[in-house]
Amino acid sequence: MVEVFSTSVSSIEQAEFLLDKLQEEFPCYEINFDLEDCDNILRVESVGTNIDSEMVILIMEKHGAKIQIL
Repeated sequence: MVEVFSTSVSSIEQAEFLLDKLQEEFPCYEINFDLEDCDNILRVESVGTNIDSEMVILIMEKHGAKIQIL
C-alpha cells in the first residue's frame, strides 16, 4: 500500500526531523520526502499493513507542517 501527501515541508532539516518522528511511530513503514517536487511530497509505503493516514497527518500537523492526501 502506498499513500502520497502534499506537504509544506521545504527544508532538508525539517524533513529529517519529521522522518525521525514518523519512523518512531511507524517503524514498519518506508517513508521519504521528495522536496524537489512542487508539492513537497511525502510518500509512505507499507507492505502487509494498512497505512494510518490520519495518524501520519496528526504527527505532521503536531510539528507544524501542513499536509494533505493527494
